[in-house]
Amino acid sequence: ATETTIAERGYIPPDHGQTGFSRRRDVFAFGVLLLELLTGRKPFDGARPREEQYLVKWASPRLCDSASLEKIVDPSMKTTFSSKVLSHYADIIYLCIQPSKQHRPAMSEVVSSLISFSQNFNFAKSDVADATELLEKSFRSANTGFISSPTASHLSA
Repeated sequence: ATETTIAERGYIPPDHGQTGFSRRRDVFAFGVLLLELLTGRKPFDGARPREEQYLVKWASPRLCDSASLEKIVDPSMKTTFSSKVLSHYADIIYLCIQPSKQHRPAMSEVVSSLISFSQNFNFAKSDVADATELLEKSFRSANTGFISSPTASHLSA
C-alpha cells in the first residue's frame, strides 16, 4: 500500500510530516487499532458523514466522558465488559492517540498499562477466552487494512 493509502485509512498520526524517526508514531497506529476494537468501526470510513469519517478525530473527545463513551462502544463489548473496564481501556487508547508524539507513551508503557489493566480486573481464563473471541469479532467487523495474524499453530512450526 502506498503512504497516501495508509494515511487515508487513518493510521498515520498528525505529526507524520515532522522530521526524524519516532517510535511514538507506532504507538499512535496501535492506539487506532485498539480504538477499532473498542468501537467496531474502521479508522477511515468515507461512507459516514464528514465529521465521522476519521475515527480518531470523531472518537477522541468521546473517550474521556462516560456518557459519550457508552455511545461509541461496540454494542457487543458493552454487554461483556463493565463501564469501569471500558473506561480504563479508553484511557489507554486516549494516551496512544494523542496528536503530539511528545504526549504519547512509549510502547513499553502501553504494554505495561495493558498488563496492569488485565491484572487489575482479574479476568478469569474463561473471561479471557470470551473477551478474545469478542475482540476478534469486533476487529473483523471493523474491516481494517491489517492482515490477520497467523494462528498459534503457525507460529510454533
